[in-house]
Amino acid sequence: MELGSVIGDYLKQLGCTAKSLAEASGVSAIQLSRWRSGSRRPSAEMLSRLSDGIARLSEGELERDSVLETLTAALPAPHKTQQVGMGRRLDLLLNTLKIRTSEIARVLNFDPSYLSRIRSGKRSPSNIAPITERVSSFIVRRCISVNERAAVAELVGVDVDVLADSERYEAELLEWLRGGVFDRTDHSANFYSILQTVNDFDPNEYLNAIPAEDAPESDAPAEMPKARTVTGLKDMMECELDFFRATAMSDSGDSVLMYTDMPPLAERTIDPEYPKKWMMGVARLIKKGMRVYAIHSVDRPLEELLLGLEVFIPIHMTGRIMPYYLRESNNSPFLHQLEVSGTAALSGEAITGHRAEGIYHLTYEPEELRYYQKRAKALLEKAEPLIDIYTEEQQGEFHRFRDAEIAQGFVDRIVELPAFRNITVHVCHDRWAVVVKERAPRVAFVIRHPKLVDAIERFAAPLVDE
Repeated sequence: MELGSVIGDYLKQLGCTAKSLAEASGVSAIQLSRWRSGSRRPSAEMLSRLSDGIARLSEGELERDSVLETLTAALPAPHKTQQVGMGRRLDLLLNTLKIRTSEIARVLNFDPSYLSRIRSGKRSPSNIAPITERVSSFIVRRCISVNERAAVAELVGVDVDVLADSERYEAELLEWLRGGVFDRTDHSANFYSILQTVNDFDPNEYLNAIPAEDAPESDAPAEMPKARTVTGLKDMMECELDFFRATAMSDSGDSVLMYTDMPPLAERTIDPEYPKKWMMGVARLIKKGMRVYAIHSVDRPLEELLLGLEVFIPIHMTGRIMPYYLRESNNSPFLHQLEVSGTAALSGEAITGHRAEGIYHLTYEPEELRYYQKRAKALLEKAEPLIDIYTEEQQGEFHRFRDAEIAQGFVDRIVELPAFRNITVHVCHDRWAVVVKERAPRVAFVIRHPKLVDAIERFAAPLVDE
């Protein structure tokens, strides 16, 4: 009998809920759920805790050792590709936490080049125990901020509260590094939606349907939106749309920078149509011929990151918006927003968890504008490309990129996508993922951020009836 069924039988026998069992065992509800579904394999310590919890809830009817024996016999087999998976997980962990190879090499007393080969999967050490133990111990001591623990919790698949205890933090990380089973269905719905957009969207048709600016109600010159300082999300949304409007109305052709680390999608609760209005505003800048630099915040849960990218994907397909990200993690309690053009600037700040009480400032004043333009330039200098976009006119550059990667020995594999006939996805393990829309207008996305590459590699595409 499988472990999930055995746990289910114990729940029936005890007459309790899974939540009650998790609490009695000192494990998270998410952990217990994943053990029952088979997506995770509990460690010996976690199995011992579960046995204690079941025995405690039975009030003496079940012996702890007998329960442990029964649960152990039902354990799924260890992951067959454990050693290769360790290198992949180590690489994903270090990339997520922005830890250099040289730093972890000193911890392990390894040559950095040898460690790089382990991370790339080119070498599989005969004994992974010392590596995983030292790395786990080091991470627990070094990565103690809220954001770092949240990032680790997302990787290993537990509640972030579980990692508040350093012993459990190390145990969960050690188990994951040694070969806990990946859940291949995580975030599949988000990727399906993104791929559906790429499959169906025609950027040329989209841009041709957009008017350059709002039609004036009279022959009088259109007035610039009013500069102002506001609080609250509703007024911020109006300021953002006015920023787009003022920039599109102006004679300036300077590039536009857009950055925010504020949580996405809160605006939809106020105005469900706001994402469409926002898209229209950005599209007008693109149609005017402006270059738009969008710096994405990747220091957030993967689901939020995917939802943010889903909004951007259609305008990314025009090839006129440049996506970047900041490598540094933002551990500050402050949230920021900065949108700057040659005509206007919108700046905002708030406290984490209190975005609705934030303050937002829209200005056209020359001295303030110069200040914000300098900030935008400095921010862009610290950013790195998130996605390289090759439009139909740039297919020669795309093929040169592929040829160069092959020449260096990097081999990709095709991700099966039976639901899409217009898209191909190639993944080069731990290096990049390529999403190509095949039919005209052809466009290729080269995705480089390790969190996104790993998620795409684990993507389980839904099947369709023939």
